[in-house]
Amino acid sequence: MNDTKSSLGDILKDIRTRNHWTLAEVSSMTGLAVSTLSKVENNQMQLTYDRIVQLAQGIKVDIAELFGTLANADDTANVMGRRTYTKAGDGRSIITKNYDYLYVCTEIYKKAMVPIVAVAHARTLQEFGPLIRHKGEEFFYVLEGELELHSEIYEPLRLKKGDSAYFDAMTGHAYLSVSEEPAQILCVCSTPEPELVSTLAKAQAQKATS
Repeated sequence: MNDTKSSLGDILKDIRTRNHWTLAEVSSMTGLAVSTLSKVENNQMQLTYDRIVQLAQGIKVDIAELFGTLANADDTANVMGRRTYTKAGDGRSIITKNYDYLYVCTEIYKKAMVPIVAVAHARTLQEFGPLIRHKGEEFFYVLEGELELHSEIYEPLRLKKGDSAYFDAMTGHAYLSVSEEPAQILCVCSTPEPELVSTLAKAQAQKATS
């Protein structure tokens, strides 16, 4: 079985080709420069999360299609023997004000777990904004630094390198860095990836208008 990967550039190029759009037409629809779109398609540039949202809205596709799998991907949820891998430094990067997300092993469609390597930037709840909540459960392990897990139910929990926690993700939550350097974590969510990406988009929009 082959290990296949699809980058944002590959997905964008596929969507553009299927719709017979030129780069100039996509630029007109999205407000992104032709040079930027060309670099994305050639995997020479990563877009920030805000730019990915702008791109998805401009070409009128669900952001999960840009982030996850191609629209015509087969339903392989029950196929045995699936495998993918991510080399160090690779992955699907999303940058927000609260977190730098690196989604890894994104190529498998309808996977049961979503693994993410994240860097937490916010240091206060005021800076973080509204708590995040989504379906499923969430596990995280502190790779570097120190952070506080805030929840609408429990008192803040401070965790250091090597500590971990597991919780119901429907409970509003936030990760805050409390170490000198931003805390880095490995996070695994049982939430379907498209829903997780959609939740992130809504949280960013809500924070921007609050």
